[in-house]
Amino acid sequence: MRTVKNIAFGLSGGWFICLYFTFMAIIYALSIIGIKKSYALLKCAAFCLAPYGKNVYTHFGSHKFGNTFWAVTTGWQASFICVVFAGLWYATILGAYLGARFFHLAQYAVAPFGAKCYPTYLLTGGETAVVRLRKEHNFEL
Repeated sequence: MRTVKNIAFGLSGGWFICLYFTFMAIIYALSIIGIKKSYALLKCAAFCLAPYGKNVYTHFGSHKFGNTFWAVTTGWQASFICVVFAGLWYATILGAYLGARFFHLAQYAVAPFGAKCYPTYLLTGGETAVVRLRKEHNFEL
């Protein structure tokens, strides 16, 4: 079922956002300084292709300069595109499920640097699983 959801998400606009992040990763990779940021953007592009089965937790404070630079220059555009797609899907009767995932992606699009991606099955254990992840990865969720 997760595969069907990922295919539906990709066909409903996820491919467009993936191309945007891939293009921006190539732009960043052209400079020596941006290679590390390019890697983070490629991870974001991969998440755009298959967002179901994964949850991303952004931590803006871990890379303050990188996230601020990204949010001011191009992150707001990526987030805006995600919000537009979410609004379009929420306007339909059956698209609320896809719209919710586009809103989740918009949060990731603003601050992709320092974000952690966890499989959903780790997070279905309730509060104890979240506490365990905090201890294992020393990361605030």
